[in-house]
Amino acid sequence: MSIAQNEAIGRGRGGVASIGELLSPLPGYVGDRLDGIEHIPHQIDRVRYGATISRMMQQFPEDGRAETGRRRRRKLVDILETFARQAPVTVSTPPIVWKYLHQASARICARDADWDSARGPLIAASNDHLRLVLGWNAARSNLAKLAEWGFAVPYCLAGNGKRYLTTSRNEANGDASGWSLAPILLLEDYLIELAVREEDLRLQHVDLPRRIRRATTAAYRIINAFGSEIWAHRARRKLAAIADARRVFGRRRVSLEGIAALRRLAKASERLVEKLLGLVSSGEANQLTDPSNSRVSPQHHHQYSPDLTSVSVDGLAERRSGDGISQTQRGSLEASLQKRTPTVPPHPDAEEDRFGIERSGFQWEEASALFPFIEGLIDLGDRPGLDELHALARMNQISQSTAARASGKLGTDAAILCVLITAYHLHAGEIRKTPDAYMAALVKRAATGELNIGHTLFGRREAIFGRRETKATFRVNSMTRSSR
Repeated sequence: MSIAQNEAIGRGRGGVASIGELLSPLPGYVGDRLDGIEHIPHQIDRVRYGATISRMMQQFPEDGRAETGRRRRRKLVDILETFARQAPVTVSTPPIVWKYLHQASARICARDADWDSARGPLIAASNDHLRLVLGWNAARSNLAKLAEWGFAVPYCLAGNGKRYLTTSRNEANGDASGWSLAPILLLEDYLIELAVREEDLRLQHVDLPRRIRRATTAAYRIINAFGSEIWAHRARRKLAAIADARRVFGRRRVSLEGIAALRRLAKASERLVEKLLGLVSSGEANQLTDPSNSRVSPQHHHQYSPDLTSVSVDGLAERRSGDGISQTQRGSLEASLQKRTPTVPPHPDAEEDRFGIERSGFQWEEASALFPFIEGLIDLGDRPGLDELHALARMNQISQSTAARASGKLGTDAAILCVLITAYHLHAGEIRKTPDAYMAALVKRAATGELNIGHTLFGRREAIFGRRETKATFRVNSMTRSSR
């Protein structure tokens, strides 16, 4: 739910605070740079954003330096060209917006000095010119998209929306009206960081399938020497399941969910190779089966089987929207996994649930009960995404860059829960420094394996319900509360 919507709802309920009172100053607006991309769907928010950008642009000279502007333009246009070809996956900005932004910055905003000036690169061309040069048949709509995502702000815009640029002997003093791309100058450091992060994800998307292929090839070389032994057959089934999943996720476009799935597959396949090497090198493989009998010896099978099958690939088919996998493909993959992989109870330290969220039994329907301060502020639904993550971050004084970094390192679900946990401590007055610093500390703890979100969720249930309520009891209590 947007800020403007909250204000409207508040007035309808008999008087909630204005926009300025709902939120503290938005993160990223203090200082000389922006630290995140803003989605600004409502006009009142865009007006405030434009005023802030105008104030921040005062750090640039009135008359831009052509050489400085040329270097900055070349660097930023190169980044935008990359994003236009393949949109970043760690932010929710639509691909078409990146395309419009690159087209305008590369072919319309051509004056080098503007890229170092207080007014910024200017889109001052007429609709006819934009249609002729860029193929924009709906120029006003395209510009509105850039404004909605915080990349363009009005610059001395005429009342009728007319855009023009006149020059004098001193080019900088020429009269102008149009849309400024000044925000991308303020986002320079952030866009560079985003480009590095996205390039790392793209490299992982290439490298992880190679790691999986190398590991499975090595595993096949080991087990092929043992022919049709039962334990070797089971290992082949597991390898086939891993290969099926690798092909599905490896063919998709880069996504956070896909990278996470490939990373789990790589670790699973490499652990399997290690176990097979240990088994064969120790001579245990020869003891698993009696030479005169093709059946596995029962007294040995129970010792080996748990180790081998503990490398589970269950759950690798992500059940999330936006991963680029059709329902048919998903069903086929899940059927393959179920057919090829024996059902094994999840290990308490399973890599697939490294933050303990699944073990806690958490579902998004209980978020408002565990974190009641979000009631009426935002609707998370049954599967929140990047939009909700960044909206929650803004509401709770967490920078957009920290939120994006958390999403890239932890996954969107875990990142949202970390924001909710941070917000809980903020509302309880338990944060000594800043919410942004607290959130960054949670991300750092995740990198060292010390983050247990499930433990916190259990604690919230215990604090609210008097016990560590399960999903089932939560639903019952929710129905009871609603019937009162």
